[in-house]
Amino acid sequence: MDARAKAFKNRRKRLQPRGMKRVEVTVRAEHVPLVRDIAAKLRANPKNAQRIKAALNDAANFGRGKSLAQALHDPVIAAPAFDDVFDEIERARRESHHARNARYRSVNSYPCQG
Repeated sequence: MDARAKAFKNRRKRLQPRGMKRVEVTVRAEHVPLVRDIAAKLRANPKNAQRIKAALNDAANFGRGKSLAQALHDPVIAAPAFDDVFDEIERARRESHHARNARYRSVNSYPCQG
């Protein structure tokens, strides 16, 4: 192990008890100060970290609309009129699951030749 690798290993050991992890990212040159600033704020204060994470998650999800899970819990879609449709989907899911398991058992029921 050369001196540089040893230094990295020691640095990581010192970070570990504080719940820190060293990461390396590749960004455009103009974004380097921003990434460094965000990283420093994330390290410095847990309350700031929560706000920063929430803001970044909101920005990353902006304009995506609802996920399938969110849409299925929407009162308009989850109305009783759609119960038959959801029952059919669930039945098809269970049947395909059982079919996959049957195929798996038939393929893996023979002892391995060793």
